[in-house]
Formats: sequence, structure tokens, C-alpha cells
Amino acid sequence: MQYVTLNNGIKMPSIGLGTYGLQGQKGVKIMQNALQIGYRLFDTAQMYENEKEVGIALATQSLKDSSLQTKEFGVFSTHSTTHLDSNSIVDSSTTPISNPHKQSAHRESSEVSSNDLSRPLQKNELFITTKLSSNMSYKKAWQSIEGSLQNLGLEYVDLLVIHEPYANAKEMYKACEEAYHKGLIHAIGISNFYGRFLEDFLDSVRVKPVLNQVQAHIFFQQHTLQKFLESKGIHLQAWSPLACGKNGIFANKTLQNIATAHHKSTAQIALKFLLDKGMSIIPKASNLKRLQENLTLFDVSLTQKERDSITQLDTNKSLFGWDC
Repeated sequence: MQYVTLNNGIKMPSIGLGTYGLQGQKGVKIMQNALQIGYRLFDTAQMYENEKEVGIALATQSLKDSSLQTKEFGVFSTHSTTHLDSNSIVDSSTTPISNPHKQSAHRESSEVSSNDLSRPLQKNELFITTKLSSNMSYKKAWQSIEGSLQNLGLEYVDLLVIHEPYANAKEMYKACEEAYHKGLIHAIGISNFYGRFLEDFLDSVRVKPVLNQVQAHIFFQQHTLQKFLESKGIHLQAWSPLACGKNGIFANKTLQNIATAHHKSTAQIALKFLLDKGMSIIPKASNLKRLQENLTLFDVSLTQKERDSITQLDTNKSLFGWDC
């Protein structure tokens, strides 16, 4: 796995699993599979209504750290059964994850030994993102942060994101900044922030966001936004990096030709292009083959000619109606 160093010094995997739509026992199983094959970044949100499932997947993967102290959370009582919904029950007999929030979460290098999948994982090898997903007051934001931690069964999250440019975004961010200083979150981010709203927002904060998570893929490459963010020391993370399968991305001739030359899939080429641009990516996947494919990108070296041909696919237009 390769890592991105964020502006506050912590390291984040450059590839993660987007968990939108992963719910119930099936969602837990998919996330457990992802952990077993090497995923270390999991991106959830209050809006996804699956923070509990993420927490169960983590807690039932025998994540152990001898330096950790145990702490009971309402979601994961030891030797209890946690109900995901009326049709799905998972036995969560593992003690919930709990750990000190400072040094262990800051990776010393990109050579974290996560390739040995036969041993129990350490919590400091994981990077968990969640998001505040509605417009709310400062007080409500604090309550939501505490609620997310309880749902996840964690004492801290690695990254907390304001999901959209809400009217109360500045007030919400103040709560995030305080939670950051208390060690409840290790980094703060924003999502779908653009233009004047973004510029004005950045002028108001005390703790600079580490990233802006936005729609980015080969058809909407976000050149201007990425350049602006880089000038501010803010990373661009791509949601929907495979464009939700739109615009015939998997049958695109340019991608197919490049994929054939590298013995890869079109999806792998589309994702590697974004990584080469310096973005991190959180593609969604549910079947094991796609989960594995999305991780095996680092052995691909695109030529400048290949990158230029993919750059020409950019339409500079959103494929969705809710972020631009």
C-alpha cells in the first residue's frame, strides 16, 4: 500500500473502500473480506447509515494491540449480539477497539507491515473516515461526533469530514476543531466544497482541512480545483473514481487499449491515472474480484503518452447533480 502524507503530518492510504450501500450482514461480510485482502482505509458517513456495520467489521476481525485498554461502547457489549436490522444478526463477541489517540495512529513510514494478512491487525494500521451528513448547529455537531464514535466502537476516528457545504458549515467545523484538539479525531476534512464558498470557508478556519473529497474521475478530472487545493496544502480525494460506471467507462476504447498493453482491466487503468495525478481514491466494490483488482494498481507504470490520451477524455463536467 502507498500512503499520502496529509498537511498535519499523518499518513493516509492512497486507496480505500467507499462503503456507501454496504449495510446489514452482507455489508459487514464485504468489509471483512476487504480487511482480509489488504484494505486499510474505510470511508463511511452518517448519511450511509452503516457506521455500526463498519464498527462490527473492525471489531470482529480480531484487531488487537497489547497497548490498548478496553472500553465498553453501547454498540459492542462484550459477549453480546448486535442487531443490524430485523433480518440480520451478527455475533459481536470481540471486545471493542479502543486505544490511545496519539503516537500509534501516526504512521512512521509507508512501509507499514500490513502485507502479512495472517496476523491480527493493529488499530494503528487502519484509517477510518466518517462524515457529518446534515446541516446542524455547533451543539448538534458535537453530539453527532460522539454518536459516530459510539456507532463505530472507537475512541477516535482518523478523519472527520463535513459532507457538504452546509449553511452551518463554519459552526460545525468549530466543533470538529475542538474534537481535533481533544484527540477524538486526528484530521478534519471537507467534501464537495467549491468556488467562493470554499475560499471563504478556508479563511474562517483555525485548523486547515487536510483534504477536500470531491467527485473526480477520467471524465471530470478536476484540474483547476486540484491546483487550487495544492496551493493551500490541501489534498484532493476522489469519490466515485470510476464514475459509477457512467459514460461507458468500462468499455472506453482509450482505456481498453492501455489496459491491454499493461494486462490490466479498464477500471484499474482509470484508477491508476488518478493516483498518478496525486489523488487518493475510495472506489466502491462488493465482489471479491473487484475488491482485489482495485488494490493491485501499483505495478502499473503509465507512459506520458498514455496519461495524455486519458487527459483528453476530460469533459470538465459533473456526471451527477448533487455536488456541483
